Amino acid sequence: MIRPAMAASGAALLLLASCASADETDTATDRHAYVWAGAMDSTGQDALLVLDVDTASASYGAVIGQLMVDRHGSMPHHIERRVHDGTLFANGWQGNTTWIFDVSDPAAPAIRGSFSRADGVAGWTHDFARLPNGNMLVAFNAGPGDYFGAGGVAEVDARGTILRARSAVVPGMVDDTAAAPYVVHQVAGRPRALVGLTEMGMPGQTEYYNTSGLQLWNTDSLRPVALIALPSNGMDDGHLWPSSIEVIASGAVYSNTFRCGLYRISNLDGDSPSAERVFTFPGGDDDHLCGVGITIGDFWLQSVPMLPGVMVLDLREPANVREASRFVMDSVALPNVHWLSRDASGTRVAITSGMGHWLVMARFNPATGTLAFDERFGTRDDGTPGRLVTDREGRAMMPHGVAWGP
Repeated sequence: MIRPAMAASGAALLLLASCASADETDTATDRHAYVWAGAMDSTGQDALLVLDVDTASASYGAVIGQLMVDRHGSMPHHIERRVHDGTLFANGWQGNTTWIFDVSDPAAPAIRGSFSRADGVAGWTHDFARLPNGNMLVAFNAGPGDYFGAGGVAEVDARGTILRARSAVVPGMVDDTAAAPYVVHQVAGRPRALVGLTEMGMPGQTEYYNTSGLQLWNTDSLRPVALIALPSNGMDDGHLWPSSIEVIASGAVYSNTFRCGLYRISNLDGDSPSAERVFTFPGGDDDHLCGVGITIGDFWLQSVPMLPGVMVLDLREPANVREASRFVMDSVALPNVHWLSRDASGTRVAITSGMGHWLVMARFNPATGTLAFDERFGTRDDGTPGRLVTDREGRAMMPHGVAWGP
């Protein structure tokens, strides 16, 4: 999603990336972080970098594997949060391509397949959620040609074959372009998925459509069955542009927005869910859009550029959502905090900006809901915690999404 005032800047588009929710079942200790990064040099190749994040390793934080894709300027964007069966899906937004990476050998990642469009129905892949059958549910943000028109949802196999696809257009939408699947989340225990509708946008685009809703999809028949409005509070724009959809330990489902609202999604046992605003984060204007939200236990962690840093909410009492802590970062050295992803233990959080080439590792305390810098992961020459991301040859890279795996 890009605001008209930002349209001249391709870099500004990176502010609006979000991390989609995936099945984050913890099955093993994570020893590697997979960083999906763009070349900062216009002649360089985009890359998947594999970092050693085994805290017992002498090379903790170092790049131990990499794969340069045959593309530069694809704008590496969304990646799955976790490795599944040795594979990772990741998209290059401006390149309109999703790659399927084989990371069964972390030191030597390879490309298993790729895809871009869904059978003439939609294009511009944006987000992913694993289905119980092992296939991938993919959110396509726009039409099958140039970036325009309604998107859709498709089921894709492990090689990138489109098995079936369906448009996201439903009755009651003001404009088909509002049917822009941005984030997708599989509802546990039911053949249903939640899809957040947000127009991603492209650099140079002048038209823009405000979106303020989610869809409930039946994944057996692959069709939308309900449109869920995110109601306005009448005071701000916190209901606009869904970003992330996550579930907490109690099973409650929440969705945040780029305009800094947080909503609880209720009545998911049937096919008529509803949404209620439960919190509003600082910011929400064009210069301070909120980013990715994740959950650990019954805590919601939210990237908040206005701080700048991460706010942690305690959601154990739905009627009394409260702020548990703030993790404030250096606004000069570490600006525009955006992406968050957690490891299998729920005690480490990877943080990137989407606009620079830094990566911060933070330690999370699940008992207190507080974050602290992991300075052992690395500090910069100026003493700022975190690493400036480079490939194995020392070339500066711009990291966006970070996934975790064994």
